[in-house]
Amino acid sequence: MSGEQRNRAEGWRHAKNSGHRNEEIVCKLINEDKEIQNRILTAAHRDDRVFIRAHCGGVNEENVPSVFGDTTKSKTDIYVDLDDGGTINISLKKEKGGQVYLISPHRFINGYEKQYDHPIPEDVQRAMGLFWGFEDDVIEIIARHSTTHKDYEIRKHRLVADTLKKYDIELSNTLIDWFANNIGNLFDYCFSKGLAIRGSDWAQLVWYRNEISEDGEDVDTLLNITDLQNLLSNSSEYGNRTGGSTIQLPFGMVQWHSPTKKIPGDMQFHHSYDKIITIINERDKGK
Repeated sequence: MSGEQRNRAEGWRHAKNSGHRNEEIVCKLINEDKEIQNRILTAAHRDDRVFIRAHCGGVNEENVPSVFGDTTKSKTDIYVDLDDGGTINISLKKEKGGQVYLISPHRFINGYEKQYDHPIPEDVQRAMGLFWGFEDDVIEIIARHSTTHKDYEIRKHRLVADTLKKYDIELSNTLIDWFANNIGNLFDYCFSKGLAIRGSDWAQLVWYRNEISEDGEDVDTLLNITDLQNLLSNSSEYGNRTGGSTIQLPFGMVQWHSPTKKIPGDMQFHHSYDKIITIINERDKGK
């Protein structure tokens, strides 16, 4: 393992462990604070129910059944048990930005189609294959159409937006339009469901709260995922760096990512607290 890979691996382990510490602290706070319990009930539109207890998997969290018949990580970090036997599931974010979902392109496509019973058109899959580099003719297209970012594209084995447009403008538009027109499902996929097949494993709330203060930011924002999903605009655009190497979304962005340098790379979705709060503020101004 190279020094760079070792540092990344150590960084992932640290992030995972600190995330579990944050979950455990927040879980304890929920169980001890009546006001927080009421906030959760209100955010989930479950004021008619009675809080029983909160619990989290922590470092011993178990995988849950997936849409493929195997297992997957749940998007839920904290489960709040109610008096009627139901739960309120919370996805906890200790940072205002960063990875919210990392998945291989083929698993993303197949999982999306199973999760939402909605096929992704072949031309969209072709465009994804070029943008994330799993099509066989990527290098050939780079040789014929790329200019400024050729070295980058060869190294990553993928096309950036500028080259995709030169190769086939319709494919480029099709890709960006698909992301725009499916924003609601994409947000739900990244924040609530992932590949989990059972509704009992889906997150209903996202909570930005950091009790270990690694970034020094005091954020305490609790949001209903479905409510926020309904506020998202159907919009997306290519990023303005490296010839358009990302797709910018209302709740964050998605990019090519391969920390271990495997080819093709993965689809890495990022969340952005600032983008989400902007949506909330615009809604509140309109009231």
